[in-house]
Amino acid sequence: MPKKKAKRKVYFGMEVQDAIVRYNDLDPVKDQSKRNQIYQEEIHKAFDKLCENIINTFKFTYFDYGFEDVKHEVVAFMVMNMHKYDHTKGSKAFSYFSVVAKNYLILHNNNNYKKMKIHDPLDVLDYKRNLSSERSNNEVDEFNVEFVNQMLD
Repeated sequence: MPKKKAKRKVYFGMEVQDAIVRYNDLDPVKDQSKRNQIYQEEIHKAFDKLCENIINTFKFTYFDYGFEDVKHEVVAFMVMNMHKYDHTKGSKAFSYFSVVAKNYLILHNNNNYKKMKIHDPLDVLDYKRNLSSERSNNEVDEFNVEFVNQMLD
């Protein structure tokens, strides 16, 4: 008898989407503890795994800090924007938050790339040059040329 393939557990299924809807339906001030409980128990793992998969899939490389820090930053951004998700528009929470995370990463990755292109690394600096002595040497050379020219005249 052939063995059945074990079904993989979906990390961001309808349970998570329903939890996000319940989270958004609660009042942020009065029901803060319930919202925290829903987030910790039902939403956090899915957001964390979603961010991890997006970062690994699209290889965002222009960040100054490590993978875990980038992942936590994206998760925090998704939590801050969780109230914008509207399940009545027909979109799935997974698709919505995938786009939110990817757009956030693209924006910051591109900005970091631009910064990197503008600024040279410190190893480019020439420590052997002494600009003040170069300037004074140039002034002395110019004076000598002028002096010689006037003497010849």
